[in-house]
Amino acid sequence: MKNGLYIALVLVLTGATMFSGRVRLSTFDITAQGNDFVVSWQSELEEDVRQFELMRRTPNSNDQFVQVYEVQAHGPNRAYGFRDSQVFKSGSDKLDYQLEAVYMNGVREIVRSQSMNYTSTAVRRTWGSLKAMFQ
Repeated sequence: MKNGLYIALVLVLTGATMFSGRVRLSTFDITAQGNDFVVSWQSELEEDVRQFELMRRTPNSNDQFVQVYEVQAHGPNRAYGFRDSQVFKSGSDKLDYQLEAVYMNGVREIVRSQSMNYTSTAVRRTWGSLKAMFQ
């Protein structure tokens, strides 16, 4: 019984030391600007963070998250941003972004996920063309 308790205690302490980093965001925003999406965030807390990785998922990516941006951590209270100009090349109407923190020890953590619905520019242009034809 005591051996099991010691093993459990060692596992808990080892896990706590292996994953000591933390991230807390003060903002995470996705805005449409013309044909692009701009993803921006700012952290309140960055403990042992090596870098941030921004992932994107669309139906055209087989519903898998694909890395679209990577940036080294700058420390808390600094702004980060990425302009995604590749979204409108797909015909999907749902877009998911996921921000991951990569810690100094290699552990990854999903910090924030957010979904957006949109109509691609191809559909907008087609709809605009159809509308113009019947005016």
